[in-house]
Amino acid sequence: MPDITLSIPEELYKKMKEHRGIRWTEVMKKAIVDYVYRLEEGKLEVTTEDLLEGLGSEFEKDLSEINFEEAVGLYEKMREKEWRRSYTIQAV
Repeated sequence: MPDITLSIPEELYKKMKEHRGIRWTEVMKKAIVDYVYRLEEGKLEVTTEDLLEGLGSEFEKDLSEINFEEAVGLYEKMREKEWRRSYTIQAV
């Protein structure tokens, strides 16, 4: 079975260490399997309303404070990263 390396934020790592009884490799493996299944079944569609609700009102407030030029720049950066992500997935 192939191995992969995963980088996570230090804060998350510290929180994971607090729960030593959990087999984190299995959690990650299940999350990847579930994600691939939803990707293949076309079940990854999320509406803007669902996304904003999940991110919370604080994020929505922060988002409303971004000016238009900054928003366009962030959108272009996100679009480039999404293109690279999907290109990498298709290459596999």
